[in-house]
Amino acid sequence: MAIRPTTDRVKEYIFTILDDYIRDKNVVDIFSGSGNLGIEALSRGARHVTFVEKSRTSIRVMRKNLEALPIAPRSYDIIHQPAERFVLQNRRSFDIYFLDPPFDIPGLQGLMDTLMQAPFLDLRDLVVIEHETSNPLALTSPLYDLFRQKKMGRSLISFLQKKEKDDE
Repeated sequence: MAIRPTTDRVKEYIFTILDDYIRDKNVVDIFSGSGNLGIEALSRGARHVTFVEKSRTSIRVMRKNLEALPIAPRSYDIIHQPAERFVLQNRRSFDIYFLDPPFDIPGLQGLMDTLMQAPFLDLRDLVVIEHETSNPLALTSPLYDLFRQKKMGRSLISFLQKKEKDDE
């Protein structure tokens, strides 16, 4: 199977940074695969998680994972859709955006730029992305602030927030 779950070490790092911030937040897990990050968010008190995944096989695995845990079905949604289409078409607002794309994804910077320009993304929202060191994001951008980044093996864990637009 082509699913590359987030390692326990990476997941622990992310959720240690988020600590209690995740409690009562609306979360979206884009490129959710087996649902690893979203399920962890629910277990740490997230109000609701929306899982976005294009692979039917991954969705079947995710459903089994969710059904095996004491998680109320009303606390999550599963959207069968490619991440790129979701980012372009979504109109809902979330507090935290998790992205764990395939390491070899082409156009990662373009996807992040599109997300950061989306009208539903608020300045207070947090974007957490795990990506490969050979596929980095721009460290400076007119669209976002990269306020924390850590290399863990082949992974870069980046924490971003949308920048306020300059009124020129």
